[in-house]
Amino acid sequence: MISWLCDQPSWLEFLQCSWVPYLYSIVSNASYWISPDFSQAAFVAANAVVVGSVKIAAGASIWYGAVVRADVERIDIGECTNIQDGAILHGDPGLPTILEDHVTVGHRAVIHSAHIERGSLIGIGAIILDGVRVGAGSIIGAGAVVTKNVPPLSLVVGIPGKVQRQVTQIEAAELIEHAERYQKLALVHAGKGSDLGF
Repeated sequence: MISWLCDQPSWLEFLQCSWVPYLYSIVSNASYWISPDFSQAAFVAANAVVVGSVKIAAGASIWYGAVVRADVERIDIGECTNIQDGAILHGDPGLPTILEDHVTVGHRAVIHSAHIERGSLIGIGAIILDGVRVGAGSIIGAGAVVTKNVPPLSLVVGIPGKVQRQVTQIEAAELIEHAERYQKLALVHAGKGSDLGF
């Protein structure tokens, strides 16, 4: 199919014909950065892009198409934290991106120079901007844009993101369990387990 597309007339030139089926996690070939250590991760997808000063703790997972780019500032990913498909982590100089333990980052979410505390969930397509600290056990709703600090145990929705209510202790415990289920699923994707977790 791909060769067919590349052989078509110029009206199809907008399609990139340089598709490559990567068999390994994509890291910078430049000697400027040390290759990140994936040894403790539960799973790093073959097409995830991980470059620069990235610390990946035990049981963390980085899913398909995610980008973790620590070229100008460090990124720390805590234990049992999952960075789901298409999510982007980056940061500006002097403002590291830190995700503590048991954090769930939903599909296509963007976290830029922010600090996400333990057991929080960043919803699908949410954006967390520079300097923001999301308190432990918080839920950032899908599509929210967060520009200010979030107190612990807060449900935040909207653009700009606003606190709608407190997260209950039961919900906060479920967020930790959700991250642990993702760790089990990650091990299946890595070929190291058979319990899907869900």
